[in-house]
Amino acid sequence: MDKKQREERRRQEDIALQRGLLWVVGAVALEALLVFVNRFYINFYVSEIDITIALDNVLRFLRLAMPIATLLALGWTAWKLKQREKFALPLILAIALAAVSVCAHVIIKFQGPGISMLFWLVAAWAVLALVYYIYQREFFLAASACGMSVLALWFVRSGPAGRLEAILLWAAIAVVSAAALWLKKNDGVLPGKDAFPFLPPKADYTVLLATCGASLAAVAAAMLLSGMVAYYLIYVMIIWLFALFVYYTVKLM
Repeated sequence: MDKKQREERRRQEDIALQRGLLWVVGAVALEALLVFVNRFYINFYVSEIDITIALDNVLRFLRLAMPIATLLALGWTAWKLKQREKFALPLILAIALAAVSVCAHVIIKFQGPGISMLFWLVAAWAVLALVYYIYQREFFLAASACGMSVLALWFVRSGPAGRLEAILLWAAIAVVSAAALWLKKNDGVLPGKDAFPFLPPKADYTVLLATCGASLAAVAAAMLLSGMVAYYLIYVMIIWLFALFVYYTVKLM
């Protein structure tokens, strides 16, 4: 690798790091909003009831409006893709709107326990963004599947109230698994007029597909058995996620 190539690689790495840090800044802002909601919506004083009622109205509006806005943003993203134009802005907007939608729904439905879980979930989103920009993309897909399994297990652990959310997350993991199989079949390349290599030719699909399979199995087992099983499987999948982090860190060296 000559000097020019090293400089170009360093420039690309700096850009990736900057983009990842922007997601971290967004996560910090969302965490601050969660602290505010936790204080005035969950742990409010009687004298603050007007603020609590106003927040409840805002959250209920967001729970209805944000999913629609997310779908519109995804439609915009699909249109940009069809036109072969840059789609980063509408895709980022769709992800941000989806995040707000999830937060509003969980806060209203699960109250205190839900907002406590969201503090961890938002931090996990930020870490996942850094993984996408800094680590191998097969790690991003594997971490996404494993992370969603942990979240789905939390919903199973919460009882019948969280069953629908757990099923939706199981379906999302299945989509990631199907995408991984499709990428393997196409050597990691997204087809189109300008083919885009999403995964490198030597991507490790064995670890990725094993993680997807384990994630699907863990959630299915928890839903079929009990919340106690879900409780212990949460720790199993967290350990699996940590093992992935170690594996791909060593592989990156």
